[in-house]
Amino acid sequence: MTDDAMGREMRKGFLKMIVLKIISKKPIHGYDIIHAIETITHGHWVPSPGSIYPVLDFLEARGYVSMEEIDRKKVYTITEEGKKALEAIEEKRRQLTEEMSLLFND
Repeated sequence: MTDDAMGREMRKGFLKMIVLKIISKKPIHGYDIIHAIETITHGHWVPSPGSIYPVLDFLEARGYVSMEEIDRKKVYTITEEGKKALEAIEEKRRQLTEEMSLLFND
């Protein structure tokens, strides 16, 4: 597996968490989520609509976000259930970061 392929696979694993975190800051539509990730990563990662919209559908089906159509754009807002999920995700991320540090620090 090339470095680029490995990086893509790792990012895919984090995409749901990243999208939920972005939506937690303000109501937002899919294109702006893509742009936000591009901006945050200084252009190193620009997810495609084909990867963002299935994540949005997943988050909506789980009840983590709600969708409202405004001016023919689907605008996503985090729900109370989504806020709880994000808290749990962030705690798990902290734990995993600690565990990974232990594994990679010789």
